[in-house]
Amino acid sequence: MKLTNYYTSILTLLLMAEMVMGTCESDRKLDCSLLGDLLEMAMKQKSPDKVCQCPRRTKIPAFSAMLTKSQTPQTNNAIKFDKAVTNIGNGYNPTTGIFTAPIGGIYHFTYTVMSKPGKYLVVFLALNNTKQQTTWMIGSQYETGTTSIILSLKKGDQIAVKSADGSYTVNSDSNMYSSFSGFLISQ
Repeated sequence: MKLTNYYTSILTLLLMAEMVMGTCESDRKLDCSLLGDLLEMAMKQKSPDKVCQCPRRTKIPAFSAMLTKSQTPQTNNAIKFDKAVTNIGNGYNPTTGIFTAPIGGIYHFTYTVMSKPGKYLVVFLALNNTKQQTTWMIGSQYETGTTSIILSLKKGDQIAVKSADGSYTVNSDSNMYSSFSGFLISQ
């Protein structure tokens, strides 16, 4: 009996699942979740009119926001990345610039900020108003700085990118936006 590429792919996934399940006893729940999603996606590809309905994936908190106009926030005040592009779980508030964890877990955050030409810019990422990481820059042109961090959060913890010195402007223009994003990696 001749198998099509589709069925060969399914069998390959099942064999890989068996290998992974046999070697990763410590986190079987995670293995099952990931492999289940892979199998579901493979099964949906047989019917191109159907979209993968991985229900657990729609509940993962994630956001991405941009700064649409330059801001000069006061010292220790949050930068309000005012245009939420993605906001799954509604954890990010663009009017305050604060992300509130809707569920506890391990999160990844990234922000990019741009300075005015020849001006200093010092910002930091805060967890519940406590400085976690600082980005500092100055240059003769527009300078950008990008920072990434992984943090363990409890439900209700708050994350914001804040100004370390209220006399400087976080820049944004039509060619480059300052941005802030984050998502849950693991519960």
